[in-house]
Amino acid sequence: MISFLIKPKILQVEVTNDCNCNCDICLRNYWKRPKGSISVEDFKKLPIKDFKEVALHGWGESFLHPNLFEMVKYVKSLGVKASLCTNGTLLDERLDEVLNSGLDEIAFGIFSLKGKEKVISNIEMLINEKEKKGLKLDTYIDITMFRRNLEEIPEIVEAGINLGVDGIVLHRLFDLYIEEKYGLSSKEEKKFINDLIEKYGKKIRIYPPLPHTTPCRILLNCMFVRWDCQQSPCVYLTDDTLGDARTTYKQMKDRHISFIKKVKLNDICRKCIW
Repeated sequence: MISFLIKPKILQVEVTNDCNCNCDICLRNYWKRPKGSISVEDFKKLPIKDFKEVALHGWGESFLHPNLFEMVKYVKSLGVKASLCTNGTLLDERLDEVLNSGLDEIAFGIFSLKGKEKVISNIEMLINEKEKKGLKLDTYIDITMFRRNLEEIPEIVEAGINLGVDGIVLHRLFDLYIEEKYGLSSKEEKKFINDLIEKYGKKIRIYPPLPHTTPCRILLNCMFVRWDCQQSPCVYLTDDTLGDARTTYKQMKDRHISFIKKVKLNDICRKCIW
């Protein structure tokens, strides 16, 4: 591996690990990390200007952070792309903040439409308002695929088409605790995605998960920071802290590369399918 070629340009910041939902496929159900939120003061100490994109989400609902869109505006003031992923439940309460923040991209995590009437209504409202204002804000529905929800995914895709979102992002379930029960084999995944693209690919852009590699594309392209400003190798390795992220890009990158060089020794990385 040629280390000098590894220059991650996406910074993923877990603005909070608190959440207003309790999804049964979420790893939050098993982790013991204390709940908390990053302060705006600490957020501004991260080397944000050295990245091309800052993704403001982690193991929590970003919209629970009262200063979320102050952070978005700060990212944009540095000329950096700002994105986030949300469950969409609080969007109506903060719609004006979204529209006035300069946010570039928002994804809505939906793996089932059961009980999601408000979320769908919120997405519709956002798309209508951003089109009225002529805003460039890309919208996506992010779907975790697993055995239990395969029959529902076409319905979610159709909802996305009707709403007018810009794309559907598919990704694999990776949960060390339930993956064997609900995960798909490579053959099952390939057939399911091919069938989905054949049926809906001309109506909406579908982004399938990429083939897994070691080190994975996440490690090669992204660095992760927990709400307490501790740098971790990725969102799935939040217990593996590399040091305080309120430092320089070079120091963060050097730590990150040191981890990548030993990635094959990491038990979770050896099992990962992302």
